[in-house]
Amino acid sequence: MGNADWIVDMGATPAPPHPDRETQWSGGISAWAFDLHATERYSIRQLPSGEALTLGDGGPGDLEQFDVFISVEPEAPFTAQERVALGRFAERGGGILLVADHSGAQRCTACTEAWRVINTLLSAAPLDGFGVRCDGNTIGQDGSFGSSTSSAAAIDSGPFGVASRLKFHSGTSVSTTGRNASAVVVVRSRQGGMLVSSSLAAGGRLVVLGDSSSVDDGTCSGCDARLYDGWGEVDNAVFMLNATAWLARDGS
Repeated sequence: MGNADWIVDMGATPAPPHPDRETQWSGGISAWAFDLHATERYSIRQLPSGEALTLGDGGPGDLEQFDVFISVEPEAPFTAQERVALGRFAERGGGILLVADHSGAQRCTACTEAWRVINTLLSAAPLDGFGVRCDGNTIGQDGSFGSSTSSAAAIDSGPFGVASRLKFHSGTSVSTTGRNASAVVVVRSRQGGMLVSSSLAAGGRLVVLGDSSSVDDGTCSGCDARLYDGWGEVDNAVFMLNATAWLARDGS
């Protein structure tokens, strides 16, 4: 779920279901999905346009079917029903990964900036218990590197390797609110946090990244936005693959 430019594939269901190469899926985050798929440990599904997130109704957006929910630049606020579903998902141990972007990154006249959508989602119980927020600023306009703080070892070093540097091309910094001792800044630049993680006592886990360019693969077909091949820069891919694995409890 997110901006149409940052999806796995342009169709409602990624096709073919078992690609041989990343470019067989045409969305802006297809490389991320393909690298997970290639391990044969992950099944990738995409929420069809117009479908809502639920919990327990058996529909295409039923979070009970999944271990991790990922949303890159959500451009419309989550509905009250979706916020409840995501809260219950987290309380049952689900993993949530949210990707924001810089202040002013509004992709249509009716859209809401992703950092605002994410903050609204994380501002009410039980998700406020994660103690994480987007700062709603702009950092890394000319490209900015951040370094691992070694505060979340499972993300710095995990099933997909060891990561030390992350790069932004204009994003928002992300921070902890002090409400959760487990909330930590995983990657920090001189301008602020770039990647944060947190967990709930009930078992749910959260990762928030402040810039979508870090997960773009630059190969989106039919997209209007300017994309970067951020996935191929420094350790971006390793950080995000390890983060996904941590959320899915794959090796941690």
